[in-house]
Amino acid sequence: MVFKAFLVALVAFYGRVEQGWLGQQMIARPIWLCTLVGLLLGDLTQGVIIGGTLELIWAGVVQVGATPTEVVTGSTVACGLAIINSLSVAEAVTIAIPVGLLATILNELNGTLVMMTWSPLANAAVEECDTKKIWWCGIGGELTRATLLALATFVAVSAGSVAVNSVIGAIPDVIRRGLSNASKLLPAIGIAVLMQFSFDMKYVGFFLLGFVLPTFLGLNSVACALVGVAAALVYFFLKPDSVEEDD
Repeated sequence: MVFKAFLVALVAFYGRVEQGWLGQQMIARPIWLCTLVGLLLGDLTQGVIIGGTLELIWAGVVQVGATPTEVVTGSTVACGLAIINSLSVAEAVTIAIPVGLLATILNELNGTLVMMTWSPLANAAVEECDTKKIWWCGIGGELTRATLLALATFVAVSAGSVAVNSVIGAIPDVIRRGLSNASKLLPAIGIAVLMQFSFDMKYVGFFLLGFVLPTFLGLNSVACALVGVAAALVYFFLKPDSVEEDD
């Protein structure tokens, strides 16, 4: 159990250092992190399913401006606990949301600690015009942040196996059914939020096609994806060439 919690913590550490060390590479996403957790814990399929579900919920979360829910910790802890305790996807979603909110508070405290520790060193390096020391301060600050959040992930997963079973067992069936239904609605809400920014009436036909294929024709996700590729190829190769008027 401790070793499995350590593996989940490694994934959380890997996801947390993305922006500080690598820039925005989009590896700190549930679809990727939960896949890694599933691979390391021996249930790749469940990891992909949980990651895909959480990705739909958190698809519009970008760390610009206001502080969003801490996606890395919420995803890895929920996926790790779900696989270790053989929980359903709905129960994993139920765990991910509150864990992500709590981790957001922890992340703010963590950021304050990092600022108190590394900012004086960085300021001194700036005064000395020591670019190498400035670079190492940036590396060290993100290393501190990632290590503390990975430690929190380790504690949550290692201590959560018994706790999560007791908590879930104490929840009345009517509430569990409500949470299960809510978990099915959240991905749709995530897609709706994204559509507010990307929806265009000229593409509404593709949207309707994607709705009709699984709902009325019963096609699975692979078949829908192939139909989508076919529709994209038809649109790309058969659309009329645009004619530009000479000024």
